[in-house]
Amino acid sequence: MIALQWFLLASCVLPALATSPVTRSKAGIFHGRYLSEFDQDLYLGIKFAPKPVRFAPATLSEDAPRTHFNATQYGVDCTGYGSDTTKLVAGGWTTLGEDCLHLNIIKPKTKEKNLPVLLWIYGGGWQQGATSDPRYNMSYIVQQSVLNDKPVIGISINYRMAAFGFIYSKEIERTGNQNLGLRDQRLAMQWVNKHISAFGGDPKKVTIWGESAGAYSVGDHISAYNGNNHGLFRAAILESGGSVGAPLNGTDWYQHMYDNLTASVGCATVSNTLQCLRNVSYETIAPYGYQGLEWFHVIDDSFIPRYGEQSLTSGQFAKIPIILGTNTDEGFGVTGVNNDSQAIEQLVHSKRWNVNETVAKKLLELYPNDPALGEPYGWGNRTWPENGLQWKRYQSIATDLTMYAPRRLLAQQMSKYEENVYSYRWDAPKFNNTPTTIGVNHFSEIPFVFGNTEQQITPLGNDSANLALSKMVMRMWTSFAYDLDPNGHGVSGIVSWPQYGGSTSNFVFRADKSYIEDDDSRAEGVAYINNLVR
Repeated sequence: MIALQWFLLASCVLPALATSPVTRSKAGIFHGRYLSEFDQDLYLGIKFAPKPVRFAPATLSEDAPRTHFNATQYGVDCTGYGSDTTKLVAGGWTTLGEDCLHLNIIKPKTKEKNLPVLLWIYGGGWQQGATSDPRYNMSYIVQQSVLNDKPVIGISINYRMAAFGFIYSKEIERTGNQNLGLRDQRLAMQWVNKHISAFGGDPKKVTIWGESAGAYSVGDHISAYNGNNHGLFRAAILESGGSVGAPLNGTDWYQHMYDNLTASVGCATVSNTLQCLRNVSYETIAPYGYQGLEWFHVIDDSFIPRYGEQSLTSGQFAKIPIILGTNTDEGFGVTGVNNDSQAIEQLVHSKRWNVNETVAKKLLELYPNDPALGEPYGWGNRTWPENGLQWKRYQSIATDLTMYAPRRLLAQQMSKYEENVYSYRWDAPKFNNTPTTIGVNHFSEIPFVFGNTEQQITPLGNDSANLALSKMVMRMWTSFAYDLDPNGHGVSGIVSWPQYGGSTSNFVFRADKSYIEDDDSRAEGVAYINNLVR
């Protein structure tokens, strides 16, 4: 973020900024950008925290009510690792670094005051993701909120990832610096709570929203601090993730990853390895923030006080309205599982859940090797032997362990305290079915819920049925953020989405015709999984 010394600016800069939207707040004077095609004011790259000390909690930006800030461009994104990051950097969409704790505000032009806020937390396994990703452009969903007469403000936030955001070891535990990426998210919410009213938003009407690791983050915020959300949000939307998972592994899992990192940057032999890691240059440490194994969240006795199942079953979570759901065939690209022994081996040693051999054998009993019952669902007895003879069976177990069963548990437990709980199953593929597309897998809903027809990374396409579905789901999400009911979407001919507590059902999103189904699939296996503590 560039602090503008207003009275010393060159004269050639003044006209451009003079016609831009300006918001004065305790945080500063922000000069944004007007987006005429959407009739929106954008305030991009706002720093909610100064550059954090590496492997330490960030702090909230100090108030600077007289300082001018240029908020017309995205800021630096947090360091990430993976194919999405590679595409964004190569395409010139982003630059990466440690001074990355920014947020973006998309505000519609409207006379309505005290607008609800829809706050987006991107996914990417907690290893990659960026608010500059065009697939997360919030202008389209904010536009639909206005067209539906339920205007909301859209906000997207950055947070530290991989080792920079989730490093853990005995050394980290002693300093109390766990779960830094989640704390970054919480800090962004605090900034929004403190300053969004200056931008026309209502701090009491914030809905936090995420997908995959973003949804798991939302689930963590629901259970954080024994359910005390400190008034930072009133509702949540969780796509393909929840309050249980990814696995809460201890130092016995992460210590060797920490030790590998110290060895990689020349810190293994010093007495204070953590301080050494902080002192090495960014260029030295950045290549080693992800070395083939993911850094996840951990129990820290405060933000994450216990296993997610324990928080849910004991009622120690924030009781709020939620939308939550999974895609029909979440899957994880598992290959090479040909027999029971290989399945047990992968289940026991996977980094995505904590399962012992006894549990693995029970899961194989509950999920028999019958292709007609396996995932991807609805393909009958067809198999893909090139992926493994038990691929469909293992995909079913993997999906239910990580997403489908936890989704049902959260819906059931939240419904005991809150009426406005809405569960869904997404059954529309992200691409038209082709020989290379198998099922409705992870991330399939993202092109629809953001509705950006221009981005070609994961294109929505121009099919009229897909466009209609996209319009409907965008209006459902923003209607929920506006008045806690997704049924206020204003689209005719759509079946009413019932509250989960009164129906135990899912809204099934399809491009041809959406419908309601009973939430009772794979009942015995799901019940067993939800009685585990992982």
